[in-house]
Formats: sequence, structure tokens, C-alpha cells
Amino acid sequence: MIRINLLPEEYRRKARTPFKVMLAVAGAVTVNASLLAYWCWLTFGVAAEIETERSVLQLEMDGLTPQVNYHNALDGEIKVFASRELTLATITKKRVLWTKKMDELIDVVHSGNDGLDHYIWFDDLQVKQEEGGGGRRRGGDSFGSLKASGHSGSPKWNQVANFLEDIEDRDLTFFIEDFSKPGSPEGTLNPPDDDLIPAVNWSFPLTLDLRNPDDRLAARAEEVSK
Repeated sequence: MIRINLLPEEYRRKARTPFKVMLAVAGAVTVNASLLAYWCWLTFGVAAEIETERSVLQLEMDGLTPQVNYHNALDGEIKVFASRELTLATITKKRVLWTKKMDELIDVVHSGNDGLDHYIWFDDLQVKQEEGGGGRRRGGDSFGSLKASGHSGSPKWNQVANFLEDIEDRDLTFFIEDFSKPGSPEGTLNPPDDDLIPAVNWSFPLTLDLRNPDDRLAARAEEVSK
């Protein structure tokens, strides 16, 4: 239905926006303004703070990265050298200084009893070193041996026994530290040979078995501690 207001302008009732509509519009504006403010705070406040913190952490990381890389490199070198040291220790533990053993054997030959040299010489000398398990000798694994065909230039049989006793004498030499004790003296009296001085001599075998690496290492440590 159409309504026509014939009242003069001054008497007409002014049209007003309904209160509920105004309230809804005001609420919508408030919510939108709050959302806009929150978005601005996130964008320009929190994001800037996070970016600043990220920059600080990145700077610290850039400073720590070379140190971490250096530490990792040192750790790698330590492992390599530790492996080498272990390998060298294993080799040293099993190693026999044969030149030193020969010098000590020569010292025993020249030591003698009562200040007299042993008239001892060898036709040959063979050394053999094994890892263990290379054969059974005296109830255990063989770790090697020293063998020689010897001569004692004396008509007295006890000179061979005296020589073997001197080999075992630790006060005289440390030759025996790497070997087990020699067996009982044995030998053969050779016919006199006028080309030799003395002309009479005994032939005897010298056989010494290497001790296991742990025992050799313990004997060397005992030698150093004296």
C-alpha cells in the first residue's frame, strides 16, 4: 500500500535507520577493524620479531658452522690416528727385533763363565715367526722359533750346558725374554780336527720357541721397569 505524507516539511517525521541494523553494522565494523588490527600486528609485529630472532639465530649458526666443521674434521682425524695407533700397537706387540736378539745372542757367546768366552759358533741360524696356531709345540700354539746348528769348541760336555744356562740368565742378557726356556742339553762329540783350535768340539742343536705376544710384551715391560 502506498502512503502519501501531506504534512508540511517541518512537521514530517524524519526517517531513521533501525537500531538493530545500526547495531549489526557497528558490530561488523568492530569485528572487521579488530581482524584488520590483528592481521597488521601479525604482519608487522610478530613476523618482524620472528624475522629478527631468525636473523640472530642464523648469525649464530654462521659463526658456529665453521667450528662444528673443524670439530668434525678433528674427530675424524682422531679416529684415523687412533686406528693407526691401535694398528702400530698390535704390530709392536707381535714384533720381534731380530737384530737386537742377534746382538744379545752374540753377547751370550762372548760372555762365558769365570771371564772365559764360550767357544761357540754356528753353522746356520734360522728364525721363523708365526701368528699362532701354526703348529703344536709343547702343548700350545707355535708363534715361531729360532733354530741353529751350533758347535762348542771344548772337549768338555758341560760347556754346552753352561752356554744354555747363560742364555737363560736374565742378569746377563734379556735375550731369553722373547723365548721359552731351551730344552735339555744334547750333542754329539765330533772327531778331532787339527784345523780347528781347539781340535775337539761338540755339535749341538739350539732350538728356542717364541713366547706368545702377551708374554713377550709383559717381559719387555718388566725389563723397562728395572
